[in-house]
Amino acid sequence: MTTPLEVAKLAPVQYQGLFAVSRALGEGEIPAALKHLVDLRVSQINGCAFCINLHATEALTGGEAKSRTDAVANWQASGAFTDAERAALAYAEALTRCDEPEIAAASRDLAAHFTQKQVAELTLVIGVINAWNRVGIAAHAVAFT
Repeated sequence: MTTPLEVAKLAPVQYQGLFAVSRALGEGEIPAALKHLVDLRVSQINGCAFCINLHATEALTGGEAKSRTDAVANWQASGAFTDAERAALAYAEALTRCDEPEIAAASRDLAAHFTQKQVAELTLVIGVINAWNRVGIAAHAVAFT
């Protein structure tokens, strides 16, 4: 078994920097509810069990319906999401998978629902959750109950 990488202990300044970016994104124009959905979907794609549990719990605590958090994994087939949420989830998936044609298509769809500033913030939200997922996976973080 591989020893967990203690990222917070070994690189505390940089780790706190990532926290600072996360806090700043929480003060942006992307609604917390949408951020939770995006964080949850990206974490599912990346297979970070700790982050999946964390973001599902945060969404529920923030007032999200359990039926919607349960549906995030298969959002394309669900009628539970608004057009704006669907555009954001498609963009999150495309950006996480680094699929350029999908990114281009998703970016066009975002324009109908979000300002350029909001798209920039959403891009950072997606980038940061991808970073946290990698940190969690490297640290062998396990889901909590």
